[in-house]
Amino acid sequence: MLECPQCHIKYGRKLQQCPNCGAAAINHETTQAKPTALKYHQFLQASWRQPLQTPWRWVNPQFGWVTFAILLLVNTATVSLLMAGWSEQVGAVAGVTGTQVILRQPVALWPLELRLFLIQLGGLLVLVGTGYLLKRYLLKQKNLRFDRYLTEISAYGSFVLLLTMAALLVTFVAGLMALWLVVILLVLSYLWVNMAIVVSLIRQPMAGFDQFYTVILFEIIVHLLLLVMSSQVVMMGLANLF
Repeated sequence: MLECPQCHIKYGRKLQQCPNCGAAAINHETTQAKPTALKYHQFLQASWRQPLQTPWRWVNPQFGWVTFAILLLVNTATVSLLMAGWSEQVGAVAGVTGTQVILRQPVALWPLELRLFLIQLGGLLVLVGTGYLLKRYLLKQKNLRFDRYLTEISAYGSFVLLLTMAALLVTFVAGLMALWLVVILLVLSYLWVNMAIVVSLIRQPMAGFDQFYTVILFEIIVHLLLLVMSSQVVMMGLANLF
């Protein structure tokens, strides 16, 4: 017998989907023997096709960490390529190479890749951490583990990986000439993750607080924190220049 990951009723192995809710059948006896990389690929495919029906509770809880690690690395590579293209243009105008432009910057601005990675990591922690705290303490989900929460967000928002990959590809091919397209893709990536967290808050059964007001509170807290964080980064950059 197979158990539905959505409504938890049991049905025969010959059926391809749950007769009650239509969720795809999953045979855990056969999936356990598959390599982890293949399982993760199947998890991504399922989340791209039907995000709200992806059985994230049954997959490896480390899949959420993997998704956000890929997201951070790809975004860092994209912004690093844009910075390299900018340095080459500045170097061409000044008559020096892009490497010389980078090396002439203050020590506090180098290496740029590490600083960009840490800034993105801080932004993600604000976004994901706020949603987690609200879901656990405001919606009264005391047993919610952070790795399971990340996996749930990944199931709803893994399409963000395709957006960030597209941004990296466009940057690699066109560079600064396609800057506006890259910016649009990165903004869509942020909105996609934000929307995945909102879905996680709304779909929570037996919540201890109204989900609508929880979402409003989430958006207010996140954007206030991101505004403060962005202002601090800008002030630090200006301080380094002057």
